[in-house]
Amino acid sequence: MSTFELSDGKQLHFETHAEHSEGPWLVLLNGMTQSTQHWMSQARALRTNFRVLLYDARGQGESDLPDGVPTLAEHAADLAELFDHLEIERAHLMGFSHGARVALGFANDFPERIDRLVLCSATARPTALAETIVRAWHGVLVSGGLEAMAWASLPTILGEDFLASHQKFLDNVIKASVQRNSPEGVRLLLEGLMAFPPVAELAANINAQALVISADQDLLVTVDGAKELADLLGGEHILVERCGHTVPIERPEAFRDALLGFLS
Repeated sequence: MSTFELSDGKQLHFETHAEHSEGPWLVLLNGMTQSTQHWMSQARALRTNFRVLLYDARGQGESDLPDGVPTLAEHAADLAELFDHLEIERAHLMGFSHGARVALGFANDFPERIDRLVLCSATARPTALAETIVRAWHGVLVSGGLEAMAWASLPTILGEDFLASHQKFLDNVIKASVQRNSPEGVRLLLEGLMAFPPVAELAANINAQALVISADQDLLVTVDGAKELADLLGGEHILVERCGHTVPIERPEAFRDALLGFLS
C-alpha cells in the first residue's frame, strides 16, 4: 500500500502487484463506491500475466476527498500523474462502471498512454431507468446517509442469482461499504458522474482496441447499450449471463476469462 501526492497536494492511494511478472501494465479502475480492496482476488489471479496497478480515485477508499465535484478531466489527469510517478509509459486499462467512464476520459486525453481498453458494465446511452436510479442514489444518500444508500443500491447493482445465494452475507457487504467510503466522497463522485460528458461522445474519439463486457441482469446497462458502445469503439462485446451490474464480483471467473481472452 502506498500513497502519492498529486500536484495539487491531494494524496492518492495506490497498490502495485508487479513483482511476479514482466508483462504489460494493467490498471483496474474502481466502480464509484469501490476501493482497491475489491480487486484483491482478481489482482492475485492476474499478476502472473501483468503488472497490476490498483488505485483509489480522489473521493474513494483511502484517497483524499476532492475540494469540489471532480470532473472527468481531473480524474484522467490524476491517473496520468500516477503513471508519471510510477514511470509507466503505456498500460491496458480495465474500467468498471464509474471506472469505465474514467478510462474513456483517460483514453481521450492521453491516447498515447493506452494499449488496450476494457470497459465493464458501461453503456453508450443510459436509459431513463438507469439515470433515475443514479438520481435516486443521490437522493437517498443526501436524505438518509451512506448506509441507507448502500442498502438501496443493492438490488440495482447485484443480480438475482447473486442475491439469492448471498442473502446471509449482505449485512457484511453493507458494513464494508460504509467503512470504505465517506458520505461526502460518494456525494461528490455521484454529482461528478451525473455531469460527465456523454459516453457515446467519448467513445467516438478512441482508436485503441476495445472490449465491452456486460451482463444480462444489469438494470443500469442494457445489452443493446453495451453493444452500441462496442460498435462505437470498433471493438468486441461479451455478454455474461446470470449476472447483474457488478460482473467482477458476481462472476469473477467469467470476467477474468473475458479479460484474458482479449488481452492475450
